[in-house]
Amino acid sequence: MSIIYDILLKSPNPLHITEIIAQAKQDFSVDLDRESIASALSKKVRSRRMFKKVAPNTFAILDSSSEKIS
Repeated sequence: MSIIYDILLKSPNPLHITEIIAQAKQDFSVDLDRESIASALSKKVRSRRMFKKVAPNTFAILDSSSEKIS
């Protein structure tokens, strides 16, 4: 999740899962499995932690003001 967080943190806009995977390959030389990443991101979104879904398969970092406190 830290790679995805770093990618989204650097992006001025939300990114589609395809863009996240491409950026991970380019910046970190890591191959991410689309289904695994989509599932992991969706779990974080449902628990209101770290990420928010802004469109189908498109994610952004959750604003700290709206982040769930554990």
